[in-house]
Amino acid sequence: MIDTEYFWLNIFFLSLGTIAIRGSIIALSAKVKISDRIKEIFSFIPAAILPAFVAPAVFFHQGRVEWALGKERFFIMILATAVSYYSRSTLATIIFGLLTLYVVTQ
Repeated sequence: MIDTEYFWLNIFFLSLGTIAIRGSIIALSAKVKISDRIKEIFSFIPAAILPAFVAPAVFFHQGRVEWALGKERFFIMILATAVSYYSRSTLATIIFGLLTLYVVTQ
């Protein structure tokens, strides 16, 4: 178990680092001209980061359900993708994915 003081000290310094990084970008954005090409490249960053968050949760987990050889999260991800495509709603996709995962793993 981690010591409480050590935990909050880490949270404090990580918060300071985050504020410093974001603050410097905001402060420099008025002084630095960003080309349209760079703005276009930056627009792809969220689409590239999303799979980096989703893939470990889907493929590397410690689930106990073995009805799909441990791949129940993959099947739920495919179904949630279909819900996302047809509903065009992020909230509906998240609720569907969470509820389906809960039902399947219980």
